[in-house]
Amino acid sequence: MKLNYRCESCKKDNFISTKATDRHGLLMERGSNEFNERCKHCGHFTKKHINRLYADDNYTLVIVGFALSAIATFFLWDFGWISTLTGTIPLYFWTEMKKKSSAFNKTMVK
Repeated sequence: MKLNYRCESCKKDNFISTKATDRHGLLMERGSNEFNERCKHCGHFTKKHINRLYADDNYTLVIVGFALSAIATFFLWDFGWISTLTGTIPLYFWTEMKKKSSAFNKTMVK
């Protein structure tokens, strides 16, 4: 999950790196309702409220899931569990990613 905001001057998306899973955790981590960031594209200094952030999908874990499924296919080829087990590994990572980003976008801070 990546936390994004849109720059007001160049209209491009920027991301914030954090370990918070929801807006309340981000509020505790940052210490205030607003954050000050500089745009990585144009350098414009923006002051945004935490509710203006939105969570976007990060597909690196899904790619890791595909790699794990390839390894599991190699070891489980003789057992016949290929389609069931190896198909669910990337699907699990994808559904967890969607749940986390949806849960972050649904909660708001006062």
